[in-house]
Amino acid sequence: MGVSPEASTDEIKKVYKKLARKYHPDVSKEADAQARFQEIGEAYDVLKDASKREEYDQYRAYVLSGGGAQTQFGGQFDFDDLINSIFGRSGMAQSGFRQDWRPASRHPITISLTEAFSGCQRQLSMSGPDGQAKKINVTIPAGISSGKELRLKGQSPGGGDLFLEIHVADDARFRLDNRDVYLELPVAPWEAALGAEIQVPTPGGVVNLKLKENSKPGQKLRLKGRGLPAYASAPAGDQYVVLNIVNPRISTEAEREAYRKLAMTFNYDPRVQAA
Repeated sequence: MGVSPEASTDEIKKVYKKLARKYHPDVSKEADAQARFQEIGEAYDVLKDASKREEYDQYRAYVLSGGGAQTQFGGQFDFDDLINSIFGRSGMAQSGFRQDWRPASRHPITISLTEAFSGCQRQLSMSGPDGQAKKINVTIPAGISSGKELRLKGQSPGGGDLFLEIHVADDARFRLDNRDVYLELPVAPWEAALGAEIQVPTPGGVVNLKLKENSKPGQKLRLKGRGLPAYASAPAGDQYVVLNIVNPRISTEAEREAYRKLAMTFNYDPRVQAA
């Protein structure tokens, strides 16, 4: 990851997020994006865990000092072996590395906002070391958000654990901000002026929303608990409805006359009011 051995947890997290965005297979145009994304994820999973990082630092210091250039089984030791041993091992013998560790692997998976809200089932097809396709059924829980991981024990094609990194795709209607959902809602001038009860879409279905009289453009209304559901230790988010007052187009003389009457009735200059 290019961080110094003395880097803090916050520094490591910051570098990881930057590199993960750069090499995420859904957005990166780099030829080796998938491999780099997996390597970065594996390195981060070691370095963010205090015990794994301590173990890594101990063996790293030992190797760099010249004491660990050879493994007990013969053959040159390298840091890929070290990371795999720490990250995907089934155990370590006191005298050296065990032979029964299985490498873990990482796999990005993209879901829709609706799937993140309600949870979903997915089937993955992954190739094992022997080239044979392996079908893996995955249950993605409701409320999961981008950047979260699911650990599938022993499901890696190599026999270790499989880590799924979740990415919630952009939605045509909703904008996701952390665990809160935002929706820009078109409103007719008379609905905003007189107040109205209107139907509002949410990721969980349509709900009724009451507008107060003299509602304003850009006004933000909160639907408590209508964001992403609670997940692990994260509480449920909210949905925020942002009002966008839309004027109807004139298509008949009667509609034009209605606007004239409105102008005469109110004698309203928005530029003076704004000042």
